[in-house]
Amino acid sequence: MQNKYSLNTLAEFVKTETEELETLGLSAEVQEPSEHALQNILNYSKQLSVRKSRTLGSYIQNLN
Repeated sequence: MQNKYSLNTLAEFVKTETEELETLGLSAEVQEPSEHALQNILNYSKQLSVRKSRTLGSYIQNLN
């Protein structure tokens, strides 16, 4: 038995799914990280050093 789905059935599914999530108090709202969190991540990546060595393989060095 082959199921036949169309774009309309997909759109209806998404609509009912969204309505059910809203009734549960959940939303599809996208939250972004704060500017402070982004700066912390960028600063960490600037001070982290990963280098290769013949004797140790690769090693991580914190340049702080």
